[in-house]
Amino acid sequence: MNKITAECLNLYLQGIKPKEISEIINSKYDLNLSAGHIRDRIRGYPEYKEYNRQHNKEDLEKTIKADIHEVVLKALGKNTKTLDELAGQLKITPRVLTAIIEDIKEQGYVIDEVDGVLRLAKTIAPQENIYEEKWNGEKIIRFGVVSDKHLCSKYQQLTLLNKLYDIFEAEGIKTVYDAGDLTEGFKMRPGHEHEIFVHGADDQARYVIEKHPYRKGIVTRFILGNHDTSHIKNGGHNIGIPITSKREDLQYLGIYNAKINITPNCVVELNHPLDGASYALSYSLQKLIDSMSGGDKPNILLNGHHHKLFYMMYRNIHAFECGTMQEQSPWMRGKRIAAHVGGLIVEVHVDKEGTITRCRNEFIPFYRMIKDDYLNWR
Repeated sequence: MNKITAECLNLYLQGIKPKEISEIINSKYDLNLSAGHIRDRIRGYPEYKEYNRQHNKEDLEKTIKADIHEVVLKALGKNTKTLDELAGQLKITPRVLTAIIEDIKEQGYVIDEVDGVLRLAKTIAPQENIYEEKWNGEKIIRFGVVSDKHLCSKYQQLTLLNKLYDIFEAEGIKTVYDAGDLTEGFKMRPGHEHEIFVHGADDQARYVIEKHPYRKGIVTRFILGNHDTSHIKNGGHNIGIPITSKREDLQYLGIYNAKINITPNCVVELNHPLDGASYALSYSLQKLIDSMSGGDKPNILLNGHHHKLFYMMYRNIHAFECGTMQEQSPWMRGKRIAAHVGGLIVEVHVDKEGTITRCRNEFIPFYRMIKDDYLNWR
């Protein structure tokens, strides 16, 4: 048992919950462990099992059968009852139901309580996601950029995505920003199910966990796009949560938008808009930037969704369309929407105060698609 695991176990035996333990450990050791990681570290030790037995948690384990989570999820999907009323309906204690709901939340399901009534949330609540990167005074900051991977689509290009990460690794890139649509989602339009080879939120999240490129020392920080949030709209499941709990190198930043202060005076904004394709490549970026008030503008804007590779400097914003790692699908071809497959590397020069002075970029396009590449990664 290493030092951190021992400390986690000791805190748990003091009655501290895994979520609170993760906050303590992350703050102390500068890590990014989730409550799930904490449980995985300590669940095999006899002290953990004995503690649970002594606190009547064996009753919970006996009560929770293989399908109990599905039963509770189904009930929450059409629920109009309070916790006590729902526990009575399911013939379990409120304490057991609370524990099941906490487990369900850790799997990524969004459960709201409104006026005492619990229900599975299938709407996207507005949120502001702001993060601070550690800056040690570096004058040059480099990062990779990718977007719209659409994993689980029959038109994904996972082989090329791995080649892109090979390039990131060779170039010494440590951080990759992903502007959304990590997965293909489902029920996006009539007939969409025929374009997908992995169905369901749990299975698509599991596919990302197992198949997304891993390169030692590289962290991918991602937001969810409109395809990813189809899992929330259809089943109340936020796939960002289970993905980041199982892959420490995949860090979930939020839904549709996140701002990252890479220095005290340089903001990178990840954005996944909800508009459609436009006639001119610059139009969507230009209208988005026009809508920004002066005090809220980022220095660098990384835009997903449109499957285009493009750069423009407008209103003092270095703005990028971030491409895609999905080949043109028949639906896109029918809509006359091109797919610019590839990613990019951005190099930012800042002064001693962290204010951007220069911004250079290198597009990394791929022109030859691999037909039925998904068959290589099933």
